[in-house]
Amino acid sequence: MNIRRVNRIDELAQSLPPARDLWPAIVAAIEADRAAAAVDSAPRRTRWLPAVGMAAAVALVTIGIFIGRGLSPRPETVAGTPATQGSAEMMPAALRDANYRKQREVLLVEVETRLAAMPAADREKVAASLRTLKRSIGDIEAALGRDPANALLQELLVNSCQEEMRALTAVRDSGSQET
Repeated sequence: MNIRRVNRIDELAQSLPPARDLWPAIVAAIEADRAAAAVDSAPRRTRWLPAVGMAAAVALVTIGIFIGRGLSPRPETVAGTPATQGSAEMMPAALRDANYRKQREVLLVEVETRLAAMPAADREKVAASLRTLKRSIGDIEAALGRDPANALLQELLVNSCQEEMRALTAVRDSGSQET
């Protein structure tokens, strides 16, 4: 091979043929891409399955709501009391239970004692969480006052009260592990 030294750019060769012809490989790559795009654009049932599944789920939920409304008693006939009375009569029996109310009151007293012993930053965080739970329970009770036969609201109230009891118990027991 003959190597010569180039001092200026105009001394470079004006045209150099490639060592091999690249066009056959380029054409093959383009054709492969076109074939893959044609296969991808073909309609497939699997593309519609998620949408069909979601539509079926929405339809089932809607049917369930209509069936539930047809089976649930009207607010004016629940427990033989008019719907204009407060939500206390419509509250689930578990929450009207004297034992539940007594346990809650005892827990509240114990939690107040525990909160007083906490550092200020922790006390504020815990108190804010407990206020949020209490406000949520109040909102649910107000909604139950407007729609006392709503089973979903009743279940939500029971769950929220259980969550409040868990939180109160956790706060009460929080210092017992440190000693």
